[in-house]
Amino acid sequence: MNILDLAESHLRKLLQVGIRFVWLGSGKAIKMVIDNLTLRTAQKHVKNFGDETSGLLAEHRQALDCLECEAFLQLGIDAFHWVMRADQAFRESIADGKLEFQEQIEDALRLLCRAWLNPCALAEPWIAQQQGQGYELDNLAEFRHCRTEMQAIVDSFQETGPAELPAAMARMQDQALSEHANGETAEFV
Repeated sequence: MNILDLAESHLRKLLQVGIRFVWLGSGKAIKMVIDNLTLRTAQKHVKNFGDETSGLLAEHRQALDCLECEAFLQLGIDAFHWVMRADQAFRESIADGKLEFQEQIEDALRLLCRAWLNPCALAEPWIAQQQGQGYELDNLAEFRHCRTEMQAIVDSFQETGPAELPAAMARMQDQALSEHANGETAEFV
């Protein structure tokens, strides 16, 4: 059975339920005229359903892109906290006498801090795109806090030599030493 015979067979079945077809040309195109109100209504709904699909798919893609952006920001937040944990563990091990200061570890931590900032160049335009589409990123404030903190840490590397602290940190150190000398601090356990 060829395609035209198959189409004619389907047309005969449809004619039985009240649908008339008009052949245009030599069987190449069909114009459908529906006599039944229910079928016409169904046709309109199916058409609307199909028309909405492209718009919904575009909105769906945008929403997924927003979720991807949030996931990317969360990766940054998680990486930030891991770098901070590694730094804290290194410094606590030195303070506890379990480890001597090692310049290699310090250099590795500094390298991680600098490397953390690199993907931020990708994050900011992506954030702007999401906000431009009206999306709110749930973890944006935390990500920006991490970025600000990491940038300050990296800036402190550039401002100081091996024994020099940035002015703000030097003031904090002086204040902490003064408070400790005056008995205003608790013993570190």
